[in-house]
Amino acid sequence: MRKYALATLACVWALCAHAQERSVSITIDDVPNVQLYAADGNSSRLLTKLDSLNLPVAIFINEGHLKQNPAFEQNKKLLQSWIVKPYMTVGNHSYSHPNYGEIGFAAFSEDVLKGEELTRKMAEKAGKELEYFRFPFNGMGKDSVEQVKMQAFLREHHYVSTPYTVESEDWLSSQLYEKALQEGNREEARQIGSRYVEHSLRLFDHFEKVVPAEFGKPVKQIYLCHDNRLNTDYLPVLIQKLREKDYRFISLANALSDPAYSRPVYYHGNFGFSWVYRWIKDADKRRALMRSEPVDAETQKAYEELTKSKK
Repeated sequence: MRKYALATLACVWALCAHAQERSVSITIDDVPNVQLYAADGNSSRLLTKLDSLNLPVAIFINEGHLKQNPAFEQNKKLLQSWIVKPYMTVGNHSYSHPNYGEIGFAAFSEDVLKGEELTRKMAEKAGKELEYFRFPFNGMGKDSVEQVKMQAFLREHHYVSTPYTVESEDWLSSQLYEKALQEGNREEARQIGSRYVEHSLRLFDHFEKVVPAEFGKPVKQIYLCHDNRLNTDYLPVLIQKLREKDYRFISLANALSDPAYSRPVYYHGNFGFSWVYRWIKDADKRRALMRSEPVDAETQKAYEELTKSKK
């Protein structure tokens, strides 16, 4: 009986330890969305919702967005309102969101520096450092030579290149979501939002299985999403669902303290997929795991039809 009780207790401890290991850092790219801000009466509803969620967030800023409409001074105030939030970590996402693999080192490095001019000043005024950079499209360069060169440039300018583990193509779903809302089809919009949340949860489950199987233990996840209408309405829903699955929400710095992010990267192309796959040395195994990733076929088909209709 004593042995049985001890074994049961050990199982409980193991389950509790596993639950404690489920953690994620929320990161948001393409901040600020000035068009959405203007459409909502000079209000960022996503930022307002984040205020109430009580979790750390990291944002990656494209300063070029500030010039997407004539309200430049108003847009600067919007950017500042994101940066000053005490729970917000600030990152550079380049000025104009170019693909490094397409434009090359000289043009891209210039765009990186141009993308920090206002952000660094605002961050310093808020008592923060600008120390993180995320590649647009998560394309780190067309080959290993270009990747090494840019990583050295980023280190020289005191940036940490920021990876991710989970991403659910919210940018794609958001276009369908916006179209449904514009057409007054709220039920279709609700279905798109629900599929986005459920697909994201399936992806979290996928990587929670892949990582321990390949590397022996869980990883502190980093979730990548964007400043858009879909996340304004459904990121809080996804966060609640993750809380129900016992995820802890941690800062980007905390996530990157996981030794997993010091693993060598074996993929040296320009495609922007999860770092979990990049850590896998065997290319055939990498491709097999990528093929096993959950797919939202309904959303993919709808997006293809939308793209065709625009041509």
